[in-house]
Amino acid sequence: MDLDTFLARARRALQQSSFYWLGNGGWLQGQTATEWPATPFDINTALIRKQREEPAVHARYLAEEARSGIDRSTLPKLACDCSGYVCWALGIPRNGWPDADDWFNTDGMLADAAGAQRGFVPLPRAVPGALLVHPRPSREGGPGHVGIVTEVNAEGRATRMLHCAAANYLLEPPPGLPRTAFAETDTRYFDAEQTSVLMWKAFV
Repeated sequence: MDLDTFLARARRALQQSSFYWLGNGGWLQGQTATEWPATPFDINTALIRKQREEPAVHARYLAEEARSGIDRSTLPKLACDCSGYVCWALGIPRNGWPDADDWFNTDGMLADAAGAQRGFVPLPRAVPGALLVHPRPSREGGPGHVGIVTEVNAEGRATRMLHCAAANYLLEPPPGLPRTAFAETDTRYFDAEQTSVLMWKAFV
């Protein structure tokens, strides 16, 4: 896959109605590569598990759901997260990279770019197709995040990106596209974070 194909594939995801849920999206080694990034998901089952395993996170989700005004019954039956979206766009499985037991996530991308560079290399400036990545925990204590740069300014600072995020589902979708967790937005999400610019090594 070349850089243009990667960006075109990433943009195609905007056509899929999806909800954000951490740990979902993409495919696993030994499975057939999926046509779309989001995978089947049942929010009610996930919330029962979350209440049992992480009651504080469960309570925070319910509060955010109430603030959003979104009717849970209208949510899509598909989910993805930011790393699942990126690995799908790159055409690689979610697990087994770079090592057999590894799971594709923001921490793994940053560790690889800072070390062996088997898949990712750091860049001094953003370019279209580069990744903006911040580690977990975020400044607010949440997971890391990754977005795909689509536009940069003259100083090499990213100004637009494609990414999968819970907040994107609340945005009014462009004409002809569904409400979804996939969106092309500005890069303010990263303004308050310790952000790295990385590139998939094959694109350098």
